[in-house]
Amino acid sequence: MVDPYRVSLRCQAGHIHIYELTAPGEIQCRKSSCSLTINSSHVFRGAHPYVIWTSEEFQDDTEYVKTFIAIPLTSQTTFVGLPTTYPVVSSSNNGLTKTSYALVHQPCTIDGNCFKNPDGDWSERLGVLETKDREKIKERLQYILGISSEPTADWFLENISPELVKQVYGYLPDEQKAKVLEDLLDSLN
Repeated sequence: MVDPYRVSLRCQAGHIHIYELTAPGEIQCRKSSCSLTINSSHVFRGAHPYVIWTSEEFQDDTEYVKTFIAIPLTSQTTFVGLPTTYPVVSSSNNGLTKTSYALVHQPCTIDGNCFKNPDGDWSERLGVLETKDREKIKERLQYILGISSEPTADWFLENISPELVKQVYGYLPDEQKAKVLEDLLDSLN
């Protein structure tokens, strides 16, 4: 259950900032040279269950900020007919009390502080999705983002960067890192 009062939003010019949302509606872009407004009404207000898809840290002006990409869940059937909505049936594993619908077309980036109680302690996880539910949500994410399930060699050539290599390397298990480096060095020689 999360109340996303601090979310990362992007204006149409591509400026991304974290905003404090006190009420739904339009807010002014924080970039000083930008006069665009952002409609924040799609962000759910109050405590709702979310599927936490990924987490990462980025450096803000003065500090590192932990953020989570989250997909809202709702029990309302408003979006049931969309191919980007996925029903998650309640179970003891996921902790839901009734069937909820993952609104895959509404992912948002939430400041990690929204996952903490007033004492600064992390909130407890409600539950864990079944593997089949995660796979179905992943398929819908790939659909709305236009991502093919198998990246091509062209994709890697167009998108590779030293930062990406470092990030991917960081996800490898420690016991595989030395072997990967050796293989890479051998291929360069």
